[in-house]
Amino acid sequence: MTRSRGAHGSKGRTSWSGRPELDDYISFAAFFMHYMSYLQPFPAPDAIFSPDQSPVSPKVQNGSDAAQLSTPEAPVVILGGYSYGSIILKHLPPVPSILQPFSAPLPGSAADEIVLRARKLTDQSNLEFLNLARDRERERRKPGRVSVTMGGEETSPEKRRTSRDIRRSMDGRRSLDLGNRLRSLSHRRRNESATKTPPEHNPLHPSITMPKIRYLLISPLTTSISALAAPALASKMLNRSLPSFPDVVAKHETLVVYGNHDVFSSAKKTREWVDWMKGESGVGVQGVEVNGAGHFWHEEESEGGLRDALRAWQGRVI
Repeated sequence: MTRSRGAHGSKGRTSWSGRPELDDYISFAAFFMHYMSYLQPFPAPDAIFSPDQSPVSPKVQNGSDAAQLSTPEAPVVILGGYSYGSIILKHLPPVPSILQPFSAPLPGSAADEIVLRARKLTDQSNLEFLNLARDRERERRKPGRVSVTMGGEETSPEKRRTSRDIRRSMDGRRSLDLGNRLRSLSHRRRNESATKTPPEHNPLHPSITMPKIRYLLISPLTTSISALAAPALASKMLNRSLPSFPDVVAKHETLVVYGNHDVFSSAKKTREWVDWMKGESGVGVQGVEVNGAGHFWHEEESEGGLRDALRAWQGRVI
């Protein structure tokens, strides 16, 4: 989770205009999308790791398994905003516009540094995933493994389990820890789907897979409050140069969660706004109104209602 400048624990000062915070959000969103696109969480145990490249199996690297190459699955990226963050989220440009300045950044520029940082952190993660895959393979190949047929001849043939079935069950339990670590990722690539970087591309800035975008707004501020909190984003001149919220967010899966005791936003206006969004959207826009919840979700059981809404939505869109 990231915090806006000036928020608790973060550096810098709140601009009270909204534009610097918007630039910060765009920079981090681009960084995270690059990080997720480069990630290779399921490498083959025999994969070869090289910095700035995804782990590649020797068979794929030598071209013998070229037929098995496939396009990486698009990562799912949730762009979220709570309270003041919802204002920033409403003014984000479309994802292609966010990524465009990072496609061929000037060396030494801020965009170049962001992409290089994403690549370096992905290298660290990919190496860890590869080491985990190798550890798992070594555990599987340990000598002295004993196959045991449970039940013997005392059970009927149709109910009897073979040692192979039991071995699968035991191996499955042993791999739960690794599975839990990897399941938290929002996308998956096949074991041998990594492709070589085409020679005409800069290996430090390879093209990335366009992510699947979801939007999450929690306790969004109404228009009047937004104009006071971020006047630069509310000005007519700036709004003409940036995509409006309905033009961008309504085209994606979106969840809006709010309480009916929010002193900063009218639940009635938020409800009407969500209904209008549903009419404009060609995809799923969902609103969840939590009874008794205020803006900061401190009320009894309000946090539980928020968590339930997030879990239900996550199961549907990821």
